[in-house]
Amino acid sequence: MKIRKIKFSGITVILAVLLIAFLLVAGCTQNAATQTGTQTSATTPSTTAPTGQATAATPTGDSDSPEYTVDASFEGSGNGGISTDLKGGIVRMLKVTQPKYEKASVVITTGDAIYPFENELTKEAEKSIADAKNADESVADAKYIWTQAFYVPQDMKTNLKIETTGDWKIDIDVPLAINAVPPIGFRGAGDGSSSFFQINKGDYTVDVSVEDADKLSISLMSFDGKIYALDIPKVFSDSKEGTPGSVKIPLKIDESGNYLVNVACNGMWELNIAPASA
Repeated sequence: MKIRKIKFSGITVILAVLLIAFLLVAGCTQNAATQTGTQTSATTPSTTAPTGQATAATPTGDSDSPEYTVDASFEGSGNGGISTDLKGGIVRMLKVTQPKYEKASVVITTGDAIYPFENELTKEAEKSIADAKNADESVADAKYIWTQAFYVPQDMKTNLKIETTGDWKIDIDVPLAINAVPPIGFRGAGDGSSSFFQINKGDYTVDVSVEDADKLSISLMSFDGKIYALDIPKVFSDSKEGTPGSVKIPLKIDESGNYLVNVACNGMWELNIAPASA
């Protein structure tokens, strides 16, 4: 496997910081993974759905029911705990907004399912983000956002434990479902999740590029909450001097359907999914 180092330009770093959220046509923002590749050009600070068609993924159950909760929002500072009632059988998006980057972890417990999310950048990535903001006065006040998707199996109380310093805002939403198929790309700085998009049965290649990182994991989540972890080359997890710049990962889809991408990385990253034949 040939691995080559890819350097990100200053403008790419700025995009990785700013283009953090998708704009829901209903008016809600979410998603720390910014679309790239064949998608419509983004306008700061949010990107446009590839075809202009973006809707909330349709949840199950009765939306008129008093216990039905699609959106939840909380604000706080420092360590804290949150409990909220969420309708089951739905994938949710955790979105964490901070005035500036601070190491943060959110542990979500919903029934027997536990999702430990931790967003921590390397010192090099943190400096790159700060330098990019300082170099552009128009983005000096840009907030830092990271996201991860999780699945609520049943109607039940969902608990969140937050550990960080400084102020934070947490939103829990139903992810976007966009009218798109591979080739498709996403980029981000730190942990990030994509919208749902269609992947048809077949063989694909995931091209991944990272900078200032020594941690990387990528997984797909289906519309019904099944998680499919990609086989990241061992050199990524064993690197002592930082992660290699780029790598190609084979991906086989056995069942056509809607999937989103969860990325856990402590630096800047960009990935593109395309049919293997391409």
